Amino acid sequence: MPRTLIIIRDRWVEGSLKARFIAQLIRGSSDINIFYVVRNGRKMFTEKWSQNKVELATSTSGVFLNHLLLMLKSPKDLHDRILRRILKIDRADSFVTNGFISVLSDILDQYFATTARSHYIMPFLRDMSSSKIFLIDEFMSIRTLDLKLLKQLGAVIYVSQDVVSERYNFGDSLVARKLMYKLEREILQRADLIIACSGRDQLKYIEMGAKNVIFYPNIYPIMKFETGVKDKNPSISIVLRNCWGTESVVSFNAIFKALSKINKRIKVYVVGIEPQQVPRNIKLEYYEYISNKLDYMNILSKSWIGINIGVHKGGSNERKYDYAMAGLVVFSDVLGCRGDLLVHEYSYLDYNDLAIKLEQLLELGQKKIIEMGLENRKQAISLAEKQREKLLSTINNLFS
Repeated sequence: MPRTLIIIRDRWVEGSLKARFIAQLIRGSSDINIFYVVRNGRKMFTEKWSQNKVELATSTSGVFLNHLLLMLKSPKDLHDRILRRILKIDRADSFVTNGFISVLSDILDQYFATTARSHYIMPFLRDMSSSKIFLIDEFMSIRTLDLKLLKQLGAVIYVSQDVVSERYNFGDSLVARKLMYKLEREILQRADLIIACSGRDQLKYIEMGAKNVIFYPNIYPIMKFETGVKDKNPSISIVLRNCWGTESVVSFNAIFKALSKINKRIKVYVVGIEPQQVPRNIKLEYYEYISNKLDYMNILSKSWIGINIGVHKGGSNERKYDYAMAGLVVFSDVLGCRGDLLVHEYSYLDYNDLAIKLEQLLELGQKKIIEMGLENRKQAISLAEKQREKLLSTINNLFS
């Protein structure tokens, strides 16, 4: 019997990296068709069909609730949203919502609205003669279609990037916290398989009532990549995107403050946030963005050390494992350290703690530090291979 993996995504951004990676793994291991169901975020009233994809229009309830909640926004978020609509600017991905009122608005939107119009897609899916699995790509896609109806047609996999109820800072609002936790728990209990980003998240989901959880960290090995020649003198990589909010900027500035305290000349590769003030002992090489993953990994692999900043509790940082696969020793702040074991990953509390630990590591010399980085690479690749086999076996069982 033919088999089809149906990937459901809210707004078409080619799917998350995690979902694309999982689809690639499944396609490489067995004969399977892949079909994409996506809500068209820019053309809300347009439905477009093609051979392996449908872009759905936004549902009436989704449009109504979206406009109803528009005024329930913090002043800055409201200003930015109206400006984007007037100027027809695409919404940038953001991991941080500013202000409690905006957070509550987003939660209510997720809680009550089914975002996509389903008049034609549900009959189409029912008539599909193949065995079906529905892959819900990240939390933002959960309300694209009615999950209860999808479960009548096939197994449902939820691909998680983090524990969503831990993503935002709800302050003292018990209402917001309980609403998000309840919504997430309902999804976890309904899905046939949860794919978590770390062993820690796996345990968390089981505590919340999920019955079938497997984790695959954000490790995406590149077959062509091998570590290159390391810099002769001390060097550090920092990858930190602009969309991670003001807290990440504060953490980024703290790193440079720590580096200024080290009595050595250090080369620093920065990808993402552009430094405003660079200490005198730093030789900076800045990239706003590196689109090609192989080029990106080659640049990282020149460094001795990677500094990894986290912005919330759940999930596991992709850049933590990119650093490891590039053969770097990893330094993580108290949130960045989340995820699974690396042999040479060291946590730091603040910039003074980071400064003294970096200084002590650099005293070991280039040869020793390179050896430590290669041990991290070996550990990350081993973890990826082990969890990949478990993931494929579990998904194949859902099809049978």
